[in-house]
Amino acid sequence: MRSRIPISGLEEADVAAPRDTQRFRARLTLAIVLVGAALRLVYVDRPLDHRMRSPWRQSDYTQLARNYWREDPNLFHPRIDWRRDGPGLVEMEFPLIPWTAGMLYKLFGYHEAILRALSAALEIASLLLFAGLARRLLPEPAALAATAFYAANPLLIYLSTAMQPEPLMLFFSLLAVLLIVRWDRTGSTATLLLGGAALGGAILAKAPAACLGLVFAFVILRRSGLGALKDLRAWSAAVLALAPPVAWYLWARRFWILYGNSLGLSNENPFLGLDMLRHPGWVLGLLKWETLVVLMPLGWILLLAAFRAPRSATALPFAWLGAAWILLIASAASTADDWAFYYHSIAIAPACLVMGAGIAALCSPEPARVLGLPPGHLRQGVGTALAAAMILLLAAATVVVIRARDSRDDLKMMRACGLLFVKQIPPEGQIVVRGGPTHGRYGNPLAHDRPMLFAWLDRKGFTYADEELSISMLAGMAARGGRYWIAEADELRGPFRREVAEHFRLLDDCEPGYSLYDLQSKPVIGLGPTRGGLDVK
Repeated sequence: MRSRIPISGLEEADVAAPRDTQRFRARLTLAIVLVGAALRLVYVDRPLDHRMRSPWRQSDYTQLARNYWREDPNLFHPRIDWRRDGPGLVEMEFPLIPWTAGMLYKLFGYHEAILRALSAALEIASLLLFAGLARRLLPEPAALAATAFYAANPLLIYLSTAMQPEPLMLFFSLLAVLLIVRWDRTGSTATLLLGGAALGGAILAKAPAACLGLVFAFVILRRSGLGALKDLRAWSAAVLALAPPVAWYLWARRFWILYGNSLGLSNENPFLGLDMLRHPGWVLGLLKWETLVVLMPLGWILLLAAFRAPRSATALPFAWLGAAWILLIASAASTADDWAFYYHSIAIAPACLVMGAGIAALCSPEPARVLGLPPGHLRQGVGTALAAAMILLLAAATVVVIRARDSRDDLKMMRACGLLFVKQIPPEGQIVVRGGPTHGRYGNPLAHDRPMLFAWLDRKGFTYADEELSISMLAGMAARGGRYWIAEADELRGPFRREVAEHFRLLDDCEPGYSLYDLQSKPVIGLGPTRGGLDVK
């Protein structure tokens, strides 16, 4: 083994702290974790309604769990409701969360809060893992600050009750990093293999976690040098990290090939293209979300300060943050868009460690200047003030994020109109619903199957892309079994509204946004909707 600077080597200073100080810090850590856990539980008990900023993912997970409960409980057969005239099998990440919820529905009955509770439990477990990781990498006061930043992060608080794969991915990601850090200290073969398995779990939960492979490579090569390329243990860990995800994603791809259903894997291209380099607006999109929900504005200052922290405190966090940023840049066709804000959660843990290292540098008695400040009470005061200001800023950002989550008037109207229409749609009736555009603003293919109405109405049926709408397309879906078309107001403009009225019977209006048509019934001259419309404000 070649000589090296360990990636965790600050424990000696903490051991020397007085016992009363250690006891106080332990209690403070416990208090931070308890507050963070409470923040992650406060919004668990609510149904799937309009209060969400990631409606596509959460609506899909609601359907998946419901179909595991009602239909096929086979873990390897995930099914969505926008299945057209097929069985609904869908290409997606490993569906452990919706499957677990579906099995719990069999025990406790159908409660959508169960899905939220699973996310909250995973986020609380991740907070505990992060607190342990911070204590291994940072001196105790900086570890406390980093843990507080993580506990109060607005995106993590949002995700803690969001029904989507990020909580599981973050849990396995933190477990994998914690294990590779422990292996770096002990050299235990079992720990390295467990770390590889945890990395595999993270990639199964969601493919972007594959960027952690760069972190593993950094730690292993730093410890063992190029000799790691001949180390059977390292290759075994790599197999554990890659073989299960490759096997699953190959299996799931069959569902795309056979049925054309995918949750943004084969039907979307998120990667940075050469044409995007001519339109660098995507850089601002990435910086926006890294500033608003990852580092926050003050975090950039702490990141600069972290460059003056000991390498033992910053080597792994900077490598980890760099790996996350490589992933976010490489997939900027998606991650730079506002809808993909939650993808940036992959950078939060390393960013909090880096910010903690910045606090350590500012509060250190080392003679080197930090942010132009010499050692002394002034620099320590600046570090303390920045830490306190970060907590206040995170709290304010959390309020903003929750208010934004709860202020989706567009979803509120869609849901209200859907629940009005569902009274006229029998349980076996198949709905036809607008999806989205087939291509993004950079020309990249997009997944366009919008699932919210299927989740709210508990109906199956068809979706179509914006560009596909036509009378012939609607007639074709009617021939395949689609019957109840929920049309949006902006689809029924000008001559097309008259053309629709000539071919299909209007069942109901929900002003100002939606209309319900029967695609299998001809209009009756002089007969309006079957019931009065509802004005939903």
